[in-house]
Amino acid sequence: MPALRNQRRELFAQGLARGMSAAQAYREAGYVDNRRNASALKANQDIIARVLELQAERQDRFVLTRQCLLDALLENLEKALGRRPVKIGEEGKEVYVYRGDVANNALKMAGSELGLFTDKSGVTHRPSHYDDLSDADLVRKLRDEALLLLEYHEREAGEADGNAEDPGS
Repeated sequence: MPALRNQRRELFAQGLARGMSAAQAYREAGYVDNRRNASALKANQDIIARVLELQAERQDRFVLTRQCLLDALLENLEKALGRRPVKIGEEGKEVYVYRGDVANNALKMAGSELGLFTDKSGVTHRPSHYDDLSDADLVRKLRDEALLLLEYHEREAGEADGNAEDPGS
């Protein structure tokens, strides 16, 4: 739908599409302040259609994707590390500037996005029955567990050999 032919109605529809109240959009469009007329105009089918169209156009123009955010993050990281030039001043002189604080923040954000960091406040230690043992006691316990495991594997291997058919028979 093209712009409305009546310029005030078009301005009113644009105001509504930007989120103004009907009374605000009515005043902004150049009408004399009148809530009843603003409400009636807001219910007009042409106005409704135009507002929906303007909102859809606005939404189409602003599509923020995860990739868009990551691209911007990486670009900022490159600039903060001094690997890409930054335009400075009104004349737009390009300089390479290292900003460690900005780079570290960008690296932290990128690492978080990739799941490389864990929140240490969520990590807890549950007490176990090993906490009170000395180093020597822990070594003895480990040795005992290893011996039990070896016995188990030897027993399993012996049972497997006894159950295996003799390939020569």
